[in-house]
Amino acid sequence: MKPAGPKTPRRVILQAAGASVALPWLESSRCLGIENNPQPPKRFGFLFFGDGIHPPEWWSKGEGTDLELGPAFRSLDALRHKVNFIHGLHHPDDVVGGHAKGAAGILTGVRPQGGRDIQASISMDQLLAQRLGDETALPSLVLACERPVSGFHESSYSMMYASHVSWSSPVSPVPAEMYPALAFDSLFESRGNRAHASILDQVQEQLGSVSRRVSVADRSRIDEYTNSVREVEQRLARMQRRQGEQQADAAGSGFQRPPAGIPAQLDEHARLMCDLIALAFQTDRTRIATLLLTNNLSGQVYPFLGLNVDHHNYSHNWQGQEYAAITRFWVEQYAGLITRLDSMQEGDGTVLDHSCILLANEQWTAHSAPRIPLLMSGSLSGRIRTGRTLDFETAKERKMSSLLLNIMDHMGVHLTEFGNASEYLPSV
Repeated sequence: MKPAGPKTPRRVILQAAGASVALPWLESSRCLGIENNPQPPKRFGFLFFGDGIHPPEWWSKGEGTDLELGPAFRSLDALRHKVNFIHGLHHPDDVVGGHAKGAAGILTGVRPQGGRDIQASISMDQLLAQRLGDETALPSLVLACERPVSGFHESSYSMMYASHVSWSSPVSPVPAEMYPALAFDSLFESRGNRAHASILDQVQEQLGSVSRRVSVADRSRIDEYTNSVREVEQRLARMQRRQGEQQADAAGSGFQRPPAGIPAQLDEHARLMCDLIALAFQTDRTRIATLLLTNNLSGQVYPFLGLNVDHHNYSHNWQGQEYAAITRFWVEQYAGLITRLDSMQEGDGTVLDHSCILLANEQWTAHSAPRIPLLMSGSLSGRIRTGRTLDFETAKERKMSSLLLNIMDHMGVHLTEFGNASEYLPSV
């Protein structure tokens, strides 16, 4: 149940023709006529990549100062004290096993139905969005770096299950935004001449007025925030110019350009999408975000890693160094996101400290799902102790759905059951 009564806004909202910008948490809100909530909001983010990982490098031991990390987690070394390395949790094989249904099952804990009729289940992120989403401009942000796949797998499951982690109902996957510029526009409600007008330029006078009325620390927060927004705007503009130049060069040659607005290389695309999630959380435009990095049966390619075959084909040689490089790459994108969130001061901590950010794959190897590869960072304002290895391999209770119950409970959504679980994990 949601608490009764109106909520006092915590953010300063700047508005101009065609734009709406929410500033980050400010300690000087009383000076601006805003009753500040002393508790920063809690946020949930989920990043997904499919088809398994490279197990020999995916390990950790110990906790605190004794925490040891496998090579897959090298990029997380600086933030190891804010990450939990979770091993041994699982979904039943009929929920995530095989290629065709793992994405749809990872945040639901429910096996999708085979055949022509679509029947999955509401995903945990969308349940949070339904319960908490009216507190922000957007109930949730759903992004993807790979196009959804149509048709049916040979196992009789719809490929919709392989291409969507967010489900608003059992029959409705949430369409994911692949275009960084359009995702940016939806965050800041920018309309009109989006290719040439800066969001910040439209509210510059109001920004100056606010800055003059707040503390020195808040001026620093506003500067950091505006620099973040400006950086993403400039990267989007550079990407659009580069694509225009390449399209002109290719005119008449028969070379088919990818759709405008999507970066040509996956690494740039993934970084932009992660930066958009960070901006969305920093500005409190939404508190729920998912990013599908690869589908199941993924066709993503990695030329920047020196690889010339698609993701799914490499997954069949999951013990090879090619797949080790792909696994490390996706952990690096996760590390980049949480590093950015941890650089954003908010109250007595950082945005990461008030969040829970997961990275998961639905399978251990390409065709086996005895355990879920899983990372969890952020403490949700101290509710989750971090910097640990949590090994559930031999535990009596090791359901992934139990972890999702825990997280929702820490977010203020209290359920007696979810997916295939009716018990909480005692140590999370």
